[in-house]
Amino acid sequence: MPRETPRSTRATGPGAAFARLLGLPGGATSLDLALVDVWGAKDMAADLRRQFPYQVESWQETNAQLVSALNAQSVSTGLIRLIVLIVVVLGIASVLVVSVVQKRREIGILRAMGATRGQMVRVFLVQGGIVGAVGSVLGLALALLMIFLFTTFVRGADGQPLFAITLPASLAVQVALIASVCGVLAAIAPARRAAAMDPAQAIRI
Repeated sequence: MPRETPRSTRATGPGAAFARLLGLPGGATSLDLALVDVWGAKDMAADLRRQFPYQVESWQETNAQLVSALNAQSVSTGLIRLIVLIVVVLGIASVLVVSVVQKRREIGILRAMGATRGQMVRVFLVQGGIVGAVGSVLGLALALLMIFLFTTFVRGADGQPLFAITLPASLAVQVALIASVCGVLAAIAPARRAAAMDPAQAIRI
């Protein structure tokens, strides 16, 4: 097996001269492979090690610290998203609870006029879904504005954007759906409270 050139060695010059200087035989001393699926590099490296008696490393193994940092970042990002989701649900629920308290007289009048408990529940569930949907639209608009400002004003030495940031349409739809569903779920408790009100007592308040 040919010896590897030390990674710290970086020089240019005639190949034959360096081969004699470093005591290397003629031919290539290393080979880099580019894969379409970069995350399949580790499996590819393991397969090549089984087939050939050479040292084969994937980019994940060569940059183990970077991969570890990326994994830690993914975990922390997931936790932050979960916390934000909980805050959103609690925020929508609190808004609807206040709405029930403020409109209990109107709720009592509707119940006295024949509105069923199921109809009252549906009213507040729809309201929760609308709040979630409107919030998601405003959030997406703010995200697009922030992306535009970042890519416009934060640029590298070559004048190009420092990072290529995009907002896929599939992600936008997913966010809108999740926000709407969270709004409906957050409205369940306020809706049940509104439906359980006694019409006569609500009108007197």
